[in-house]
Amino acid sequence: MADPSRSSPLQIVRRALLLGSGRARTLVRTAVHASPDDDQIRPTGELLSASFLHRLERLNLLTRGLVIQGLTGEHRSRRHASSTEFADFRKYVPGDDFRRIDWNAFARLDGLFLKQTEAKEDVTVHLLVDSSQSMNWGVPNKLAFARRLAAALGFLALARFDAVTAVCFADRLYDRFPLVRGRAQILRLLSYLDQAPVGGATRMQRAVDEYCNGALGGGIAFVITDLLSEDDWEAGIVSLLREGLEVVVLHVLAPQELQPTVEGDLELLDSETGDVVEIVVGDQARRAYEQRVQDWCASVASFCHRSEVGYLALDTTVSLEEVFLNRLRLRRIVR
Repeated sequence: MADPSRSSPLQIVRRALLLGSGRARTLVRTAVHASPDDDQIRPTGELLSASFLHRLERLNLLTRGLVIQGLTGEHRSRRHASSTEFADFRKYVPGDDFRRIDWNAFARLDGLFLKQTEAKEDVTVHLLVDSSQSMNWGVPNKLAFARRLAAALGFLALARFDAVTAVCFADRLYDRFPLVRGRAQILRLLSYLDQAPVGGATRMQRAVDEYCNGALGGGIAFVITDLLSEDDWEAGIVSLLREGLEVVVLHVLAPQELQPTVEGDLELLDSETGDVVEIVVGDQARRAYEQRVQDWCASVASFCHRSEVGYLALDTTVSLEEVFLNRLRLRRIVR
């Protein structure tokens, strides 16, 4: 029996669904210590090009209305306040700020009217990034892709004066990035995402429940993960919903997980648990595996649809331009 630690990353590919329906819920947690030739995690800031950021700052996050009462953001509100976009007139009443009287309207209508302008509200964007060992796998690397996604979402929100907070998790939460506003904070966010540690097994329900113990204050939660959790990830999503958050699941998988190319007698090492499994991979096993992956992704999408959770499955070969300028737009998550 070959030493599994000497197997190449592409030989030690995805095992759980090949082992039978009893392991199907965990899908394919197998990962390895990456070799120098693999697509390693690089600094997030280097992967967000200036041209992409220029296009990104033209976009805006869409919400179903779960916004906090403030005047700093750029999301349209039903409230009125002092700003620059005209909304309506109303009659002057004693105590109003006389500086807001519209004297042109007075000249036309022979009465005192105030010009009302549209208030702007801000959204709190929560970025929850799975940095477990199973995410640190694949070509291109899933964790590098997830960090780029989080960085781009953070930039988009900060450029629109929304509030942003972030946390990386595996079997627990790591240090949380504090709530910040303003595009000047993007470098701090990039540094946080780059330096967050890589953990072991994913326990998403535990980590999310811990996150919900804090004061969240509403907003949108983007959960960026491969969903290969040791516990009930669905319960974790429900916990976020109970906190009054809108939730978007960005389901990240590597192409080797979707369509593995390995065959023959293999020894597979699960990097999160250390389990070793011997298996023979042929055409029939590969087809069965791919069908189970499709069924699993369909069940995730079904749960999210029933729960009114945004869902987008992504493989790591997709460009961020495609994600933000096309796919998130089609899902009406950005515009």
